[in-house]
Amino acid sequence: MTKENLKGKSAVVKNLRRKSVFRYALIGQGIIIGVTTGLIIALFRWLLIFADGCRNRLVDYANSGVGPALIVALVMLLLVLVIGWILRKEPESTGSGIPQVEAELLGKKDMNWLSVLVSKILGCALSIGGGLALGREGPSIQIGAMVGKGFARTNKRVLTEERYLMSCGAGAGLSAAFGAPLAGTIFCLEELYRNFSSEVLLSTMAAAASSDFVAAYIIGMEPVFDFRIEYRLPLKYYWFAMILGVVLGLFGSLYNRTIDRMQDFFDRVGTAANALAKKWPGRRRLNPKTGKMDYKGNIAPFAKLAVGLTMAYICFFAYPITLGSGNGLVSRIAEGDLALKALLILLAVKFVFSTASFGTTAPGGIFLPLLVLGAVTGGVYSRLLENLLGIDGKYIAAFVVLAMAGYFAAIVHAPVTGVVLITEMTGDFRSLLGLVMVSLIAFVISERLGTEPIYTQLMNRSSGKRYNVPKQRKSIIDDIVHPGSIMDGKRIMDMGLPLGALIVSVIREEQEFIPDGHTILRGGDVIEVLLREEDLAEVEHIIEEECKKVRL
Repeated sequence: MTKENLKGKSAVVKNLRRKSVFRYALIGQGIIIGVTTGLIIALFRWLLIFADGCRNRLVDYANSGVGPALIVALVMLLLVLVIGWILRKEPESTGSGIPQVEAELLGKKDMNWLSVLVSKILGCALSIGGGLALGREGPSIQIGAMVGKGFARTNKRVLTEERYLMSCGAGAGLSAAFGAPLAGTIFCLEELYRNFSSEVLLSTMAAAASSDFVAAYIIGMEPVFDFRIEYRLPLKYYWFAMILGVVLGLFGSLYNRTIDRMQDFFDRVGTAANALAKKWPGRRRLNPKTGKMDYKGNIAPFAKLAVGLTMAYICFFAYPITLGSGNGLVSRIAEGDLALKALLILLAVKFVFSTASFGTTAPGGIFLPLLVLGAVTGGVYSRLLENLLGIDGKYIAAFVVLAMAGYFAAIVHAPVTGVVLITEMTGDFRSLLGLVMVSLIAFVISERLGTEPIYTQLMNRSSGKRYNVPKQRKSIIDDIVHPGSIMDGKRIMDMGLPLGALIVSVIREEQEFIPDGHTILRGGDVIEVLLREEDLAEVEHIIEEECKKVRL
């Protein structure tokens, strides 16, 4: 056996041993990230509670007279300026943050973890405090992912490990936000990572559990939706649940398309504002290098926020129940406090206001608002069954829970996460059959209508793709080039990978680098391949034949 082959074999053994220890190291790091994320999200949730209280006091004050109303208007103007300044300083803090995390895991972004973490916390608290119908879950996921990235960068981890740790942080963020460690873990596998990996599963589970423990110790263990389902839906009424799934699939598809159109509208608002600002003499300055007048600054974020917060200000007087994320509404609906007419008005106003709030690109998520919309839809459906068919109104809480899971599945296209999330958030495990059935039906209907998952839609939009772009789910696999195999000593371009599959990273002697087609692989190299899911079987076959089988 040649000296080179011996060296290659030792490299393989070394990397295999490293991979066996790597799993346990990831679990330990996941716990550290989980504890850190739990502390930060607990602070974040406290800020949001404080912001909700301030908003409620502003509403009461604004309705006490003309003078107070004018003062509150000035406060809203100040919020426009402050949040707009945050978005200009850190553009990656816009929206929910989940599309940004997905893009980074795919190698399309490289966010400044500290800047995003700080701006997201402050921007989201101010946006929700100002009355925009946004949630905390997306920001919590992005905050957690940035904690994981910060840990990886500080400790100089390789790119593959950094992505694992970001997934840990994202799961920990969702877990701490909603007290849902299982949902946090499953969300990472189903929506973010989109590829089963034992390393991701175990490390994310450790991070989610430790994060939930810390947040629960500080905030408390009460479920997010604190109401009881006194009466479970009888099996004879499950036909109505199936019909509800169809309705939610249609409604979810409408929601995703409305989000897209609302963003188009706010983009036009921002473009018009910038075009108008360019005409102001004070907004233009001479560029000494080109000799031309350049436009100074970008006021699009301020214009979008001004429209959104003006809508919130109107709701201060007209319909304050629609302000904020609205999680308190779910308990009222489930307990039967609202009549059919009130629910129909709430559904219409909340639908428009929540999609408009997200269109402003203000920091904030759509998880919680869409769950609230699902709850309102379930309440409307229950009241209609009661009025038209005489179905007992005592089942309204059951329909509310089913509708929340189904609406989530239709919009996010993550039915498993939806079922587990609603179960953990309500603390009720008796409705699993109905939750699974409604979620699957809603998911299938939405997908058959050609609706993209909301976060894929948002990510594609940010990268310049439009709504009708074909879906291409991606996976990442890694393996070892064995000494003496066909690819030992050959160029990457000689491997014959299908179009769309790309070796994005090579680890050689614990040093990671980004290769190109001319890079010569060596025995012992660990390769990381980014590929389309439909090419997974073909790529695995090529790796088996060319990177593992030793030539005779």
